[in-house]
Amino acid sequence: MRYLFLAIILLTLIAASTYAYLGGTREPKITLETTAVPLYLAGQPFHGKVTGDSFGNLFRQAKDAQIRLHGDLANLYLNDPETAHDTIQAFIGLALPDTTQALPAGFRYRVVPAGQRILAARLTGVSYLLAPNKLYPAAFEAVKKQKLTQRGDFYLERFGANEESEVWVGVK
Repeated sequence: MRYLFLAIILLTLIAASTYAYLGGTREPKITLETTAVPLYLAGQPFHGKVTGDSFGNLFRQAKDAQIRLHGDLANLYLNDPETAHDTIQAFIGLALPDTTQALPAGFRYRVVPAGQRILAARLTGVSYLLAPNKLYPAAFEAVKKQKLTQRGDFYLERFGANEESEVWVGVK
């Protein structure tokens, strides 16, 4: 019994250390902004349930294209999956500095115009594996705290170099 207790303590310490190492103790910075420049995305549209293989395949294709295109992984969600019963409309791909690069087969450009009013949640030094679960709740809490109204059709996540992550929530 004593060894079981020690094993549980050891596993708990390992889990806590791993969480801290991946940046899990860091808190997002929140700002209300209006985007000043357009954002260029290269990727593929998706409409359907997130549980299927096709959704995961788009992420893998974006990650593969990142090697050649040198952009940040970026996904634009055009509806709230909770109100759409886990069915989403999204654009899965990369954020690029312009639209001059030739794209892989199946990819296309999509422009997010300047002038988007957003609540931005940003983290640095946090693994992209943990970042969404820290960014979204912080952003939604800030929307409530600041008494803003979510648009419901604009959620953008971006995962850049050096473990820089951000989520934009469109607000009115």
